[in-house]
Amino acid sequence: MTSQVTVASLMTTAYRNYADRPALVDGEQVRSYRELGERVRGIVAGLRELGIRPGDRVAIISANSAAFIEASQALFVGGFVRVTPSNRLHELEVQELLNDCRARAAFVDADWSERLRRIDVPTVEHVVALGPGADGLPGSDELATTQVAAAPTGEEQPRPDDLCALLYTSGTTGKPKGAMLTQANWAAMIRNSLVELPPAEVDDVVLHVAPLSHFSGYVEPTYTARGACHVVAAPFVPAEALRLIAERAVTVVPAVPTMVNMLVQEAESGPYDVSSLRAVVYGGSSIAPARLARAITAFGDVFVQFFGLSETPMPLTALSSREHAFARGEAAPKRLASAGRVSPFVELQIRDDEGREVEPGQVGEIVVRGDNVMVGYWERPEQTAAVLRADGWAATGDLGRLEDGYLYIVDRKKDLIITGGYNVYPNEVENAIATLPEVDEVVVVGVPDETWGEGIHAAVVRRPGAQLSERDVVDACLQQLAPYKKPRSVSFVDSLPRTGSGKLKRREVRDQVVVSVSTA
Repeated sequence: MTSQVTVASLMTTAYRNYADRPALVDGEQVRSYRELGERVRGIVAGLRELGIRPGDRVAIISANSAAFIEASQALFVGGFVRVTPSNRLHELEVQELLNDCRARAAFVDADWSERLRRIDVPTVEHVVALGPGADGLPGSDELATTQVAAAPTGEEQPRPDDLCALLYTSGTTGKPKGAMLTQANWAAMIRNSLVELPPAEVDDVVLHVAPLSHFSGYVEPTYTARGACHVVAAPFVPAEALRLIAERAVTVVPAVPTMVNMLVQEAESGPYDVSSLRAVVYGGSSIAPARLARAITAFGDVFVQFFGLSETPMPLTALSSREHAFARGEAAPKRLASAGRVSPFVELQIRDDEGREVEPGQVGEIVVRGDNVMVGYWERPEQTAAVLRADGWAATGDLGRLEDGYLYIVDRKKDLIITGGYNVYPNEVENAIATLPEVDEVVVVGVPDETWGEGIHAAVVRRPGAQLSERDVVDACLQQLAPYKKPRSVSFVDSLPRTGSGKLKRREVRDQVVVSVSTA
């Protein structure tokens, strides 16, 4: 029999099984799982009274907050489709996403309640403020008190194959695509995570410093399924995060590598009690061995790395805390440069351009198969067909190799840049810069950056006689894109390197930039 487990059933089971356990810290107030479940069911009922139906897309656009977690869980439990654009996106980017999925409602924080009024999203019929009502908007606190007529019948409860989330990714086109995940897909992500993490217990306390719209939002349901308590930090301030770790006896922190680096620097600057930590879960990229040694000295052997993509959610592979450990003073083991071992519930192969599996140690495209793999891109059949094969295998677009059971990411076939834990696709930045009439050609590449992991560099060819400054290029990006997508450096060149067939040599541009920076 096919498993009937859904992310919704995992949530509702947690409300029942851990009813008297602390679930969510909201300022000075601590809500139990019973109270959390009652509020989530109230939000579901409130959305239905507004006319929102299961399967409708509902956005959450907000910085981290306890109300974000309540709204997110309500979308899962109610059978709505969760769409969570980064709150750092430009208004025009959010407009494009919400129009693409035809969102019918949106939960917003105070910042986005104002910003949403400046964009054109005709399908959004209801806007709800997260927390108390404000600026004429009803609040999620108000929805949470909606009278629940009765428990949902079996027919009303989400089914495993029901869509539960759209994870947007731009890809090589620069246009957003929503990776469609079902209730069963997300439940598989939870199961796979529980296999790879240190044992999740009811006394775990999870501190959310990474965005709930992305990385922390994928980790949160995993620990909710095991009755853990959630504490939210917003905005991310290293000293405040370390203070909360001590004050709340935090055991788990999901973070991106840039956050880990900043936490380490702060921890080294003064006395902080981090003895309660059991796991610091990070993803996006590996941490350089020298930095990892400092991190382990500061926090202990608590680091766990996850690798995954929006289309093939984490963890495809994981590097455990034991595999992170190494003796001080000795050479760092090779595995620290890897993305870890393949999860037991995931099939992963390395294939050549003809689709044949290569020998261990050889480089090829990473392809995966499993019940966590998306069912396709939202209303993008051609792009879905380019990624998903009829036999269930999904092409990730990443190049890698397998050695001794460890996956090493060699390069990104899609030229993805990961800066500060955020994904940036060169094409979307290039499209923004190309709107300047003075630009003849432009290529955007990622280059090493000690703070952000990768920095964004734009190499620009100006039109003959045109005057164009670095400031002009950056401003063009800020007018159209999220601030983290702007180039951190710009070079003006006479021409861009190309192959004999005219194809741009993006990698050669990147190598030239790295050399010029290192010799400067």
